[in-house]
Amino acid sequence: MTVQSIYHVGVVVSDLERSLEWYTNVLGLEVERPTRELTGDWISQVTGFENTRMKMAWVGTGGECSIELNEYVEPAGESGPADRDRNDVGTSHVGLEVDDVHAWYDRLSAAGVEFAGPPPPKLPNVTYPWARCAVYLRDPDGNLLELLERDPRPE
Repeated sequence: MTVQSIYHVGVVVSDLERSLEWYTNVLGLEVERPTRELTGDWISQVTGFENTRMKMAWVGTGGECSIELNEYVEPAGESGPADRDRNDVGTSHVGLEVDDVHAWYDRLSAAGVEFAGPPPPKLPNVTYPWARCAVYLRDPDGNLLELLERDPRPE
């Protein structure tokens, strides 16, 4: 038995349509699977909640790993990640590789996105797969994301 791949990362959101708008228009990700509503015994057994009703959509870059956006309609959840700090145990983040962290920081800051702080200078002499530069931000629900820049994968 082996884990074959990392397939997706699930993120719980309060309003799926708002999140889809943000992840596609602000971050520029593609809708890989459009909105779908799940109810019934199967999803209730998966989530461990009776009478689960959830909406989900998948966004990504067309690669092998996607972000699954989940809105729990029933049972509705409470606020979570925005109440936790980046260093709290149990907090997680999604890392997104970008071409230029500083340019992304400038563009997203101008659009009102809040960051943990400005990006540091790019590290010299850092080889793939390590990040040369990175910065943390939050989506509209407080889910933590990291933008990172690294050298291209070697041949």
